[in-house]
Amino acid sequence: MGFRINHNIPALTATGNLRISQQGLGKSIERLSSGLRINRGADDAAGLTVSEKLRGQITGLNRAIGNAQDGISLIQTAEGALNEDHSILNRMRELSIQSQSDALTANDRLEIQKEVDQMVEEIDRISETTEFNTKKQLDGSMSALVSTDNNDIVAFTTGGQVAAGDYKVSLSRENAGVRQVQQSGIQKDKDTGNVAGLSTKLSELESMYDSEGNSKLEAPQTITVRGNGQSSDVIVSSDLTLEEFTSKLETAITSSTDSDGLGITGSTFAYNASSGQFIYEAGRDGALGDLSLSADEGILQGLAMQTTVESEDAAFKVTATEVGVATPSTVSENTTSARASGVIGGMDLQFELASEARMDGTVAATDSITVAGANVVFTLHDTNATDNGQNPAVNATSAGVTVTLTRSRTYTTASISTMINNAVAAANNPLDALTPATTSTSYQNPGITASFDGFNLTLSSSVSGTSGEISILGNQAAQDILGIVDGKVTGSGGTNATITGSTDISSGITIAGTGVTQIQIGDGDFNQGVASTATNISFAQGVAISSTSIVDTFNNYFTTNNVDINASMAADGKLELRSTETGGDAKISITAIGGNSLGNFGLVGGATSTGTGGNAAVYNGTTADGQSTQGFTLASPLLFTVTDKNGATTNTISIFTANVSTAGESFTISKEAVTSILNNSNLNTTDVSFQIDAGNRLDFFSKSAGDSSRIALAVTGSGSGANLLATTGQNAFGVDFRSSSQGDGKTEFDLHVIDKTLRFEVGANQKQFMAFQVRNASSDSLGLKGVDVTNISAATKALGKIDEAIDAVSSERAKLGAVQNR
Repeated sequence: MGFRINHNIPALTATGNLRISQQGLGKSIERLSSGLRINRGADDAAGLTVSEKLRGQITGLNRAIGNAQDGISLIQTAEGALNEDHSILNRMRELSIQSQSDALTANDRLEIQKEVDQMVEEIDRISETTEFNTKKQLDGSMSALVSTDNNDIVAFTTGGQVAAGDYKVSLSRENAGVRQVQQSGIQKDKDTGNVAGLSTKLSELESMYDSEGNSKLEAPQTITVRGNGQSSDVIVSSDLTLEEFTSKLETAITSSTDSDGLGITGSTFAYNASSGQFIYEAGRDGALGDLSLSADEGILQGLAMQTTVESEDAAFKVTATEVGVATPSTVSENTTSARASGVIGGMDLQFELASEARMDGTVAATDSITVAGANVVFTLHDTNATDNGQNPAVNATSAGVTVTLTRSRTYTTASISTMINNAVAAANNPLDALTPATTSTSYQNPGITASFDGFNLTLSSSVSGTSGEISILGNQAAQDILGIVDGKVTGSGGTNATITGSTDISSGITIAGTGVTQIQIGDGDFNQGVASTATNISFAQGVAISSTSIVDTFNNYFTTNNVDINASMAADGKLELRSTETGGDAKISITAIGGNSLGNFGLVGGATSTGTGGNAAVYNGTTADGQSTQGFTLASPLLFTVTDKNGATTNTISIFTANVSTAGESFTISKEAVTSILNNSNLNTTDVSFQIDAGNRLDFFSKSAGDSSRIALAVTGSGSGANLLATTGQNAFGVDFRSSSQGDGKTEFDLHVIDKTLRFEVGANQKQFMAFQVRNASSDSLGLKGVDVTNISAATKALGKIDEAIDAVSSERAKLGAVQNR
């Protein structure tokens, strides 16, 4: 049986060709719709690799263009903010130049300072708030992130290439600088014209009044102190004493910045009563210790502060060593400020300089006089009585006072005046050890008061007028040291004692009777005749006596008995008795002998008269300049030791003076003697030094700085003996000699730096990017912290700082512009 197959070969061929043409058409349509010749590997296995690579390049380039536009936008935002900084800085520059005109008053500059302060704050605001896509631009975070182990170091990015890594940074002082010293004009008491003292009030200063007598401190005033990039306000009023005023300013200067002070530790602002000047001594070398005072023009003129020693910055060496790497690198730079550049790439390092350990005295030495070579011995005497009644039996006078100042000792001026006044008060007290052996019960205490005008002894009589007399006799040492010259001084002015009779004697008188009328008349110095008919004033009774004879008889009596009275006949014919001395001890007293009547003369027995007013006798010594000093008063010799940070301890240091033999004996020692004792001890072999500052206070401080520096003081002995020494030191110097002090701040730091450089991919391939940094533009980073234009000197320095800030901002803008153009 045969088979038969049905087939259509032409149809099959046509179908195959149709499939092929449809496939080709599909590819063509796919290519037309996609725009790509190769849509899959099958289209062109070899060409696919090339096409995808080119496609990636094209896509990358398109995105790179977007990145570049983003970068340009970021740069334009940053530069716009920096442009505002430029405008602000140029205005600050203009103001600093304006402030350097002496046509302005201090008040004008204070107003300028307010605008400057606001502009500095605006620079900080711009730095803190300028953002692009919520990312801060001018706070330094677009350059690096820095973390440290202590707040005493701050890193500011400068816009350069950042050297990321971990670093050990150390700070060491290479060369000492110079501390600023300022002194005021001489301050005088407006009433006395003498140099003012610590207890003088501001309202009593001559300098606090204008030429018309108007007070410059009518109401409380604010004094702003500036320094160390900080400012602090002090309110002063007219009732403050100079000691209280300087204490307030010193507290504001030395207090920590956390306590609203300037943080210039170790500084002194004090009043030197010897020179009559306010003195500022900086506690830091260089510009960080410079002080500027801002206040009302009148107050500044009254203080008249002037820089007498210009500051010079100390030199520091800053070293940064990279750690945690196989081959660590070390970079060192020197600086004369608290900022170092170039130690770590792309940033400035700013330090809060460490402080030394300090133990500052709070008790100032007082005006003193040193007696060297020989004892000073002088005797004081007055010739004035204090009793109107006269002693007819004794030509009495007041007691004398002898004062001795022992050689090789120092006496405060207050102690010398107290010694004299105590001796005067005891001059006629037989039970007092100060009473001289020659004291008579008829003597009076001398009317003398001792005080000091500066270092010069002043003796004043208690009685005014010419009857007030002081005499003095001293040895050669008294003349050489205190300027006491033998002699006497007499008061002036005042009125005479006067007794005028009530009867006209111009035609003469006849005294009734046949005997003799006797009279005694005395003056204020107990001068009168003794009770004797041979020496009394005598007139025969029953005999006519002319007026001339009457006057002559009285005057002959006065001359013979050294009575300081003169008799005369007034124009109305009445007898007038007038003392030849004036003032409070010018006296006349009349005594009728044996009950005789004095009516014929118009006089009354027992009558007295006293002068009034006048000026007291004043004796002024002149202390030799070489003998005047300041001294500390101790209740007992002080024995102590000093220990430094290394444990090195001094030998026992003994503060005492010659002629002191007992533990409880009080004495005064000059600041020069204290300095000599400490210099001759082995204190200089330790890390501790000392000074007696401008306020005449004893300060101890470490030579090294930082929290490792230390001072420890200890008194010798134990129990009550140690307590006595500690109390003595505290009272004499205001230092706790049983305590220690630690320095503050660090000199070594750890820093961790992360590179936060901005990177923008601007090419189609790997690592085809541009990188740049944007600097920190805060006021602190630009060196504008605490910029001061309140006086010409400060404004001059401020101009230099502002110019440096303008240069830094200009450089950053130029860099960003160059990057943008790329």
